[in-house]
Amino acid sequence: MPRDYYELLGLSRHSTEKEIRTAFRKLARKHHPDVNPGQRDAEARFKEINEAHEVLSDPKTRNLYDRYGHNWRRLQDTGFRPGAAASSGGFTWSPGFPSGQNQDMFGDLGLGDMVDRLFNRGRKDAKGSKRRQAKPLKETKVSLSLEEVYAGAKRSIQVTNEITCIACNGQGRMGNALCSICLGRGSKERLAKGEVSIPPGVENGARVRVNTGGSTMLLAVTVLSDARFERKGEDLFTEVEVSLYDAILGGEVVVPNIKGRVALEMPPETPNGRVFRLGGLGLPRLNDPDYKGILYVTIKVVLPKELTEEERQLFQRLNELRGTDKRTDGN
Repeated sequence: MPRDYYELLGLSRHSTEKEIRTAFRKLARKHHPDVNPGQRDAEARFKEINEAHEVLSDPKTRNLYDRYGHNWRRLQDTGFRPGAAASSGGFTWSPGFPSGQNQDMFGDLGLGDMVDRLFNRGRKDAKGSKRRQAKPLKETKVSLSLEEVYAGAKRSIQVTNEITCIACNGQGRMGNALCSICLGRGSKERLAKGEVSIPPGVENGARVRVNTGGSTMLLAVTVLSDARFERKGEDLFTEVEVSLYDAILGGEVVVPNIKGRVALEMPPETPNGRVFRLGGLGLPRLNDPDYKGILYVTIKVVLPKELTEEERQLFQRLNELRGTDKRTDGN
């Protein structure tokens, strides 16, 4: 049997509206689910307190409750008026039945359902079911380095969820008054924190759908620029400066890649602007991390500066030799 509403609020039957309101606010703060996370008994108690307040704060429903106890709601749902008999479907009955008898004949239609039907809350489709307009997903911006794009990343996200107000079941009202918990909004904001995983290979400007704190949201990804590389999809492009002597004679060149450095064997007489293709040293492909793109390395030959007199003479001698070779080739 449900507990007496006055007893739940710690009041007498002669309490004023102000005393009812004050008692409700005090108990609501004590038993609110946000104050007692994970405690089901607190949530159940909170719902009982709200139900008691909803009934006793409205003079009409309080009058029915005072006269008929917990049967008041079923009487109201069937259109019963105190002091008169009510009829339905050709049957006539009076409210004087003993507690627990003949209660099924009125069904389980609640006051909230009656209000929804009377005022046609919520549009319905051809099949009669309510259609709710989908809310746009919340979006949070995150920035990633190329290293994080390569390996994947984790971010701690703080998100504000909109949750249905338990006190008024999303109606925004308690009887004829605004819900004092949500202030008539029908919902409340709850702060949630969670850690989300961003997969390897994500593109700049991508929006990644993730779940955190019991909420689905979008992460708007910005990939930070990297002075070493230019990115095109899974492929990376870089330039490596080499001296004129190394370009002519050949040798090993150290090339940066996303994981560190790699040695490139450059053949003799490598021209300025030559591009080397190093497979598997690019970025992973989104949803296929085993695949790695290509690292394209462009050779940039750097000419020597501030030559000594001896170096200048050697270059002059080399020029003469090259000139002699050309004259010989022309004969």
